[in-house]
Amino acid sequence: MKRWSISRVGAAVAVATMIALVATACTEKLDSSAGCPLTCVDQSVQITTVTLDAVKIDSTVLGGLGKGTEPEMLLASRGDTLDTRVIIRFDTLPSRTVTSATDTGVPINYADSAILRLYVDSAAFKVGVPVTVSVYDVDDTSAVDDTSAAAVAPLFTPARLITSTQFAPGTLVDSIRIQLPTAFVLAKAQARARLRLGLQVSASKSVEFRVLSGESGFSSRLSMRVSKDTSVHPVVMPPYSLTPVNNVSIAQSVADFTIVVKGTPPPPPGTLTVGGLPGTRAYLSFNIPPSISDSSLVLAATLVLTQQASASPDPTDSMAIQPYLVLAGPGVVDPSKAAQIVAPVSVLGLSPLRTPPGTSGVREVQIGPAFKYWAVQTAAQLPRAIVLQSLQEDFSAQQAFFYSSSADPTLRPKLRISYTPRARIGVP
Repeated sequence: MKRWSISRVGAAVAVATMIALVATACTEKLDSSAGCPLTCVDQSVQITTVTLDAVKIDSTVLGGLGKGTEPEMLLASRGDTLDTRVIIRFDTLPSRTVTSATDTGVPINYADSAILRLYVDSAAFKVGVPVTVSVYDVDDTSAVDDTSAAAVAPLFTPARLITSTQFAPGTLVDSIRIQLPTAFVLAKAQARARLRLGLQVSASKSVEFRVLSGESGFSSRLSMRVSKDTSVHPVVMPPYSLTPVNNVSIAQSVADFTIVVKGTPPPPPGTLTVGGLPGTRAYLSFNIPPSISDSSLVLAATLVLTQQASASPDPTDSMAIQPYLVLAGPGVVDPSKAAQIVAPVSVLGLSPLRTPPGTSGVREVQIGPAFKYWAVQTAAQLPRAIVLQSLQEDFSAQQAFFYSSSADPTLRPKLRISYTPRARIGVP
């Protein structure tokens, strides 16, 4: 599995340095009224607004920081539209029962009440019919890539079905409990085998809900009594993965993850896409005249986009699209990698664009604060680039389409900038 990463310490230093430079550089005060301060009677301020075809590169790139890094996992069955499943791994199970700190333990020969508890995002659940969650044994020691949908999805067969539990409408709230066959779990523990569970949802109509992952801080739990003595507490285990053996960080992430058996369709040619499954982002870099970026004070800047109607799931529900400032240096020329190296939302403090993916028309994204950072570094040092990302990336199938720079000139992305020449305001 490949990832693009950046040192958290390096990124923090870069952001802190840029913020300090901006605070130093942007100290001019502007009186935008018709008159001037009393100390500069002859001075005036002229504001110019221009609309530019300034896009240098725009591209749709895969989002996410790697499989299993999303805070919520989408469990969905929407006919021919969408099919996603959740994988939860317990690669180590207790094989001995211990009653004290000095007890070496004895092999487990008893088990009772094996329960899988899932924490769910009930706010994302909208189905008013009974819902069935089926659990499969998806352990396959022969798989080369044991996280890909191509390798794992074929393991969801009737012969591998462990159990199915039906939930009445209104009961999928906060958390759910699924009783697992005790003999099955005990046999895995005694054999010191891996317990890898695959979850699939079904109903009489399209259904989806979200299971919280380990990254959210509310991971699933497997509990089991291993003694007839009621004073012995049940064993409680969080998800744990032993593969890949050469990367502990990735192994930790794939202790639970989503596989996309059927995702959202590819976008039409000449389209920028945000969201969908697998999640995508729109990367845009700009050619901005130095007379504006270097020699002027930018008062406002708007990225003007034209949205296409998308045949997205939940097309009338509002979708939140967040602009991010790209921090990738000149050595990162691949947009898919540059789109991973972005400043935190708090740096620009911009509000997300909210739009239903099934609608069309002109949309505006405010990016004015980005010019404060671009003003203190040249384009060679810090590319003039923005990334648009769904705030529910990788756990929502909503997908928004926008025309790219290859579209008709009336539809392609543009920058509208209001600026004034940098001039000293004060005593002449």
